[in-house]
Amino acid sequence: MKRFVLVITTLLVCFCVNAQNQGFGRIQNPRAEFNPELYTKRMNEFVARESHLTEAESAKFFPLLNEMQNKQRQLGKQQRDIMMKAFRNTNISESDYEQMVMRVTSLEIESRKVEQTYYKKFHTVLSWKKIYAVRVALARFQVEALNQFQPGRSNTNRWSPPRWNDNNRK
Repeated sequence: MKRFVLVITTLLVCFCVNAQNQGFGRIQNPRAEFNPELYTKRMNEFVARESHLTEAESAKFFPLLNEMQNKQRQLGKQQRDIMMKAFRNTNISESDYEQMVMRVTSLEIESRKVEQTYYKKFHTVLSWKKIYAVRVALARFQVEALNQFQPGRSNTNRWSPPRWNDNNRK
């Protein structure tokens, strides 16, 4: 009798574990399909379309935009590394926290300065009106990207979300 109960319990546990694993997939784990190159490509296409950039403008503008974003990404990585120090170490003094906060805020300021410098570079390629349109398009794209990767968030905008997988193209 004990063996029978043990076998049945083992089978039930196996079925339960298997049933839980069935739920993981595209919606529950969207990062598994994330492709940074495809994301950048879709972002560039969206921004060019929404900002009405010509091919000549796009060819000159997007390398500058990608360069700016790479610099900002490096600064963001430095910020995250500093913040992770507090999570890894429980014996941090008040002065250490002060230094961390000051360093993170200085990196945020540096990121904004990079952005400001590149907006001046963008003006050598685009008009200020188009630069503003690019900024708005980037913000809209980021909102849609968040909606795409957060199941359950409704898409209340009138335009469709970006597609991350080339197999889903219309």
